[in-house]
Amino acid sequence: MITETHLKKTFSSFKIRNYRFLWTSDCLQAWAEYMELVVLSWLILEMSSSPLLVGLYGALRFMGTIMSPAFGVIVDRFDRKLLLILVRGSFVLNGLVILAITLLGTLDTIVILVMAGLLGLSKTFDMVIRQSILPAVVGDKNLNNGVALARAGGDVTQMIGPVVGGIVLAFLNVKVSYGIIVALYFISLLCAINIGNISPNQSLRDLNVLNNLKAGVRFVNQTPVIAALLALAVIINLATFPIYFGLISVLAKEVFDSTSTGLGFMMGTYSLGAVLGSLFAGGRDSSGRIGRFAIGGAFLWSVAIILLALVPSFIISLPALFIGGLGQSICVVSIAMMLLSLTPDNLRGRVMGLRQLAVYSLPLGLLISGTIAEILGVRVAILVDGLLGVLLVTVCFMVWPDILKAGAIRERMES
Repeated sequence: MITETHLKKTFSSFKIRNYRFLWTSDCLQAWAEYMELVVLSWLILEMSSSPLLVGLYGALRFMGTIMSPAFGVIVDRFDRKLLLILVRGSFVLNGLVILAITLLGTLDTIVILVMAGLLGLSKTFDMVIRQSILPAVVGDKNLNNGVALARAGGDVTQMIGPVVGGIVLAFLNVKVSYGIIVALYFISLLCAINIGNISPNQSLRDLNVLNNLKAGVRFVNQTPVIAALLALAVIINLATFPIYFGLISVLAKEVFDSTSTGLGFMMGTYSLGAVLGSLFAGGRDSSGRIGRFAIGGAFLWSVAIILLALVPSFIISLPALFIGGLGQSICVVSIAMMLLSLTPDNLRGRVMGLRQLAVYSLPLGLLISGTIAEILGVRVAILVDGLLGVLLVTVCFMVWPDILKAGAIRERMES
């Protein structure tokens, strides 16, 4: 039974003014991104009928991760609010360029791919900033709750964005869709501007990227649980995230013969599971269990992907997508909680930069999945991803068994 005390605990971070503005800005940003993902993925499929190009589009959206260590050094040194405003402004600019090209009637796959690559740089920088700024906004006491609510907010918009994007694209047109996307990016920027001052981390004076990257890597080597969490992040980006960011659109169109509205509902169902997973992770007493949540969520996610490869129809795919979203959020929220709580404030930017570097395996996963889908079909590609996820997660906790005791390790560090 959900009590008033449990509800207050679950939503406690909303008492903080800066967090409310940051959370709203993040949600609007995510809403625009997920709308954009549906609209452009569908347009590429209609223009080219190529799963490989859809995979390439998804990969380019994350190619900026190669720069994440450098972004982490910058975030550890400069005013994080100013950086957040600048990067959110770059999303507005990117959207305006695509909208202008669309209005001129010259939007094609080349333009979409080029702009996706530019967006990838902004997206990576934004992720490093938002993850590093969160502890400064909510404090250590509310950190786990702040992480979970931030993820839940992203999941809600991940649920709404694809549905709205699919419906608007199906019943109106791409111009209206992009007008809405740009408006959401702009309001997100305004919310970021209204966040109070967040002081820079003055402990970092040396801007030499290599020296600071070495400091971050040294900390990871000295903390095996951090190494395990980063390895798990690589695994899920390689084997499980390609479903949402590429293959699901191919499954909807080529296997289920669905419309963009159907794709939106498939992605929305996945995201509904993700919302509940985030709230579950954020509302639990994670002491001693959070490492198990990370591994268990990854297993659940991978098994759901295997089921998705085997389902015979659109309707039956929805429960598998829901379970996949649930496992995704339990896993991802648990990883974020542990990385932030086990990392000292003066190293958070660099460690989260390494965390974003793990996302570099996502473009690789998307290209591999897209190639398999092109040659052998999308069902085979999805099945391979699910089986690979189960195998690699098993290897991860066998190599780093301490990940299952991550919560207890955190308690020892705090005592």
